[in-house]
Amino acid sequence: MPRKLRKLKKLSLYKSLQIGYLRNEERQARKLKKFGYVLDKELTNNQHLVAYSPYTGKVLFVNAGSESNPLNTIQFVKDWRSNAFNVTTDTFKYTPRFQEDKSAYLKAKKKYGENTPFKLVGHSQGAISVNELAGPNDTGYTYNGSLLKQKDNPYVTNYRSVNDIVSAFSNPNDMKTLYQPRLAGQNFYQAHNINNIKDQPIFL
Repeated sequence: MPRKLRKLKKLSLYKSLQIGYLRNEERQARKLKKFGYVLDKELTNNQHLVAYSPYTGKVLFVNAGSESNPLNTIQFVKDWRSNAFNVTTDTFKYTPRFQEDKSAYLKAKKKYGENTPFKLVGHSQGAISVNELAGPNDTGYTYNGSLLKQKDNPYVTNYRSVNDIVSAFSNPNDMKTLYQPRLAGQNFYQAHNINNIKDQPIFL
């Protein structure tokens, strides 16, 4: 094992999602560097992040969830309208949002190679894309996914926090529920936040 590789930090599910939600590519690049990844700016936008590790030969593909800031009015309305209709009717895979995720995923596969191991990560609405896209040579991880009619994907591990409403109606056989004591008194909004897994030893 190269000496430099041993010094790299282990990338957790929480940290990958946190970096994916940043709205500044320079900050994303700096934080990813600590974990041995190089941000692919050509395939990264506010919706998803693509990065490659020259040390492990793996690709990281992070899918953010719905826009949570109502001040970003256009995206906020688009995302939550999609949650209300497309997620509940199992038509999300036909939306522009999913098609954009799929396009970036396929471009990354072509760029880095079909046999390159991919780590797919998603939160909330982004978890749907992970479950739809992950295939052989991929390992998927999701948290509090909007998975009312989720695809049964053997390459993905889905996590949820107790009290989270967004993932509450998912198939319990396809979810791993986290029962941290500090989550017991949370409201549904707090239970959906990625900060709940900040200390969880879930590594990619």
